[in-house]
Amino acid sequence: MSYPPHQGPPPYQGYPPGAFAYVTPPMIVPYPPAPGPVTNITNHHIYPQPVHVVEQPAPEPEPIDWVSVTPDTAYSLTGRALVVGREGWDGSPLWAIRAHHNGDFVPGKLAIKHKAAYIPHAGMEVPVHHFEVLCAPANAVRWANASNGQVPVGAIAAGNTQSAEPLYIGRVRHRGSVSPGKVHPSHGCCYISFSGSEISFKHYEVLCRISGY
Repeated sequence: MSYPPHQGPPPYQGYPPGAFAYVTPPMIVPYPPAPGPVTNITNHHIYPQPVHVVEQPAPEPEPIDWVSVTPDTAYSLTGRALVVGREGWDGSPLWAIRAHHNGDFVPGKLAIKHKAAYIPHAGMEVPVHHFEVLCAPANAVRWANASNGQVPVGAIAAGNTQSAEPLYIGRVRHRGSVSPGKVHPSHGCCYISFSGSEISFKHYEVLCRISGY
């Protein structure tokens, strides 16, 4: 087939020389938006999907415990043992202990710096060499005022007499010291060991467990 001058095959057929043909521009497809949180669209309102939070269980509180030691091994409990008093003459800490003696299980004190442990018993300050140390976090206990052998709710039983009467941890201030000892309810007092003797006090503090420990 032949074509007239200045005309060629489609798509240029019918266009004069120097004319331009209209070419449809390419369609530009936008990139999809960056991924984001999934949403719900309801009545033209956009609601973000709820985030589910998994709650971790609360840690178990440290228990109140008694640990068997000797004066030479007790230092390993530093940081765990509860400081319940102070020596008046040098300010060193005193820990609460309990030890068996003549059929009784008696609360007393350990001067950890000096590796010396004592219990009050039968009018004397009795040195002991095998005993248990009270270990407890400071926020698990509190001190409450009491008198005449009474103990408040939550008082920590730390021993007993031969007749199974409970003995509790008490402390008093005496000659510049804060000394732990035993509350003996039927005797109406708290006993501490001090300078070789057992001394009684009608007014004292009692160590009590805080609820939840």
